[in-house]
Amino acid sequence: MRRLMIVLAAALAVLPLGAQESPVALLSRDSILIGDQVRWSVSLSLNEGETCAFSVPQEPVAPGIETVRAFAVDTLSRRRSVLSLEAGMTITSFEEGRVELPPMYAVLAHADGTLDTLCWVGPVLEVAMPEVDVESFEPFDIKEQIPYPLTFREVLPWGLGALALAALVYCIVRLIRNRRRNRDFFGREKVVDPPHVVALRNLDRLRSQKLWENDRQKQFYTSLTDTLRQYMASFYGFPAMEETTGEIFDELKDKQIDERLLGSIKELFSTADYVKFAKHSASQAENEEAIPTAVKFVNTTYMQRLEAEAAAKSKEEE
Repeated sequence: MRRLMIVLAAALAVLPLGAQESPVALLSRDSILIGDQVRWSVSLSLNEGETCAFSVPQEPVAPGIETVRAFAVDTLSRRRSVLSLEAGMTITSFEEGRVELPPMYAVLAHADGTLDTLCWVGPVLEVAMPEVDVESFEPFDIKEQIPYPLTFREVLPWGLGALALAALVYCIVRLIRNRRRNRDFFGREKVVDPPHVVALRNLDRLRSQKLWENDRQKQFYTSLTDTLRQYMASFYGFPAMEETTGEIFDELKDKQIDERLLGSIKELFSTADYVKFAKHSASQAENEEAIPTAVKFVNTTYMQRLEAEAAAKSKEEE
């Protein structure tokens, strides 16, 4: 780097200004108002093995020009073997007029050791005073934004979004309201099967799966007792799904169920608990009798209620 600086000083001392056409340094704006800031910079790309030393402009760089941010070199990007650099500074002026900025210099050292002197011609910066009202001798205020009329293309996305949001809110409200009324989305009444029909359908599907024959007794007895629990909860109205086996049969004591049938169901639940929680393996006879016992319980309790309702109705008519 020291060698580069020495060569740079020697090259600049003998460089004939204007001897050849050179690129122009860039300004972020070529005209400013007094006190505005502008970026003055040059760009350079280096190949692999090349180095570059920039000459820092002396301050003040030109009459009436003041430095806001000192001269510095920044790396813009590195792609493969090409390094992109930017060197420059931020300047301002508080004097009106046309200012010619000086050129920028750099020495480029190639990979083979050869040197090149680079020169960027200084640009011209126009510095103007703010416009003044000749009657009041006050600067003109900042112009208001020009109001442009809205077009159909600009309004269309907002309109479609509002319609979509309104449709979504309407669907949610309608769905909640119909669900409370036990209706579907279109307002039609939902046909709810009675508890005994749901239980018998689930028991028939469980029978067809024959899980106990595939060493899946735990799944079989879990599904079986869950079906009976759901039936009891819907038919008798107590939370059978959350209760233990003992609590369930405490609830069934006053339901006027045949003692023999109640005992067989209690034995079925006991076997299921052993299989689910004690890794018990039920016998073939217990597996084969489980579904018929559950079906008998559902049918008997349903028929018992029908007979009780018929008797109560007959008594009222008498």
